[in-house]
Amino acid sequence: MTKTLKTLIKLHKNKLDKILKDIESKESEKLRLEEKKILIEEELNQEIEKYSTTEFSFMLEKYVETSRKLIKRIEAQINQLETMIIKLRVDLRDQYSELKKYEIAFGNKQALELEAIKKYEAKQLDEFSINKFAAQSKTIAAKTSKN
Repeated sequence: MTKTLKTLIKLHKNKLDKILKDIESKESEKLRLEEKKILIEEELNQEIEKYSTTEFSFMLEKYVETSRKLIKRIEAQINQLETMIIKLRVDLRDQYSELKKYEIAFGNKQALELEAIKKYEAKQLDEFSINKFAAQSKTIAAKTSKN
């Protein structure tokens, strides 16, 4: 049972590591998309300021429309990543609680095994003492009966 618990603990630790790596990956992707969104918004604002009062303003509408669609797609991707991150964090919490259950069970099992070893050693010591006392009693009885 101890080997089984150790294996389960290792398995859950590996799962935790994988989930943590997934969360980290999703967080970095989310950050990258947020930076990209900010960059596009800044560029869009600059273009609007630059060309809104010029004769090229008729082309600006199409650019603004395309840019806003791109921003909305990026926002949708960010929201999707946030949902994934939330789910991964729930999984992380669940895996962590499972890991703790197995670690507690393993600790209890080790404590029971240690207690059993101590009881066995105490029993062996008692038996040795009883045998030693019996041998001494026989020796004393033999000396007394010779006198």
